[in-house]
Amino acid sequence: MINLKKFFIYFSIVALISCAEQNKNIPVTGADVSVENNEEDSSKTSINDETKLSITDNKEKTAEEVLIEELLEVGDRVFFDYDETKFKDEGVETLKRQARFLLKNKTLTVRIEGHCDQRGTREYNLALGERRAFSVKSFLVSLGVAESRVSVISYGKERPQASNNNEAARAQNRTAITVINQ
Repeated sequence: MINLKKFFIYFSIVALISCAEQNKNIPVTGADVSVENNEEDSSKTSINDETKLSITDNKEKTAEEVLIEELLEVGDRVFFDYDETKFKDEGVETLKRQARFLLKNKTLTVRIEGHCDQRGTREYNLALGERRAFSVKSFLVSLGVAESRVSVISYGKERPQASNNNEAARAQNRTAITVINQ
């Protein structure tokens, strides 16, 4: 049994190394890639600490698309435990980043969407989703975001984020999502 485990670990390592070797020169499509090498010998093609790699997207983005991407980068959602309206501790940092984003973009308004997992009645989950959205709104307001810039809506269990009926999917559905109003 131990030899079988060693063989499996060895085989996995060899497979990963060979895959890494094969994927070094994967062509990049859909973007302009330029490499600026600061080394004296420009015949070297490997990328190292002295090499600057820049990738630019060929598609021009609207201001709205850029803002949505920025919001996704700071984090657009926080999660809740079962039947709770207090978001999980890791959501604090996400909401702080959201507040900084909103304070930087003073003309934006957002909507907080409250969601629940599929357990419970429709009415109960609509109320729970609303309380979750309001807890996020209250936290953003406490960080300096104007209350008038944040609206709330509850979808209860009507718009699940994950469709499986297991605990991992239910955890993904217990959330409040910040969406930029258009």
